[in-house]
Amino acid sequence: MMSDIEIIDMFKSKGIKATPQRVVVYRALMELKHPCAEEVIEQVRSKTPLVSIATVYNVLEFFFKSGLINKVLTGDNRMYFDIDVHEHHHLYCSNKHEIADYYDEELSDIIRKHIQEKKIPGFKLEKINLQLIGNIGE
Repeated sequence: MMSDIEIIDMFKSKGIKATPQRVVVYRALMELKHPCAEEVIEQVRSKTPLVSIATVYNVLEFFFKSGLINKVLTGDNRMYFDIDVHEHHHLYCSNKHEIADYYDEELSDIIRKHIQEKKIPGFKLEKINLQLIGNIGE
């Protein structure tokens, strides 16, 4: 896990101002696995009680727009955040409301090839982000 100094250096390398609020929110995202906003707020406020709820939401949105995190919207309309921005997919357990990362380059390659062969007019594939819904461990 990255130290606060490493988080600050990473922000600087991406041209992002490293405010204390951004550092504490990023740290919370690193400590939690696919958290929803409420979980991030709880984690942040347990360490820095004076950070407002609005600040956490604003920082999460800023991180998303800056490409530091991804949003994962589940079938039950819940929004989660993923600090891993590398191409991967998600397994969503609808019973437990849990998300697990799923890495499968072969699957991504099959989809890329399929889309390329279909030659969909005006469509250029930028990213593949699948969510497979089921029950984990049952």
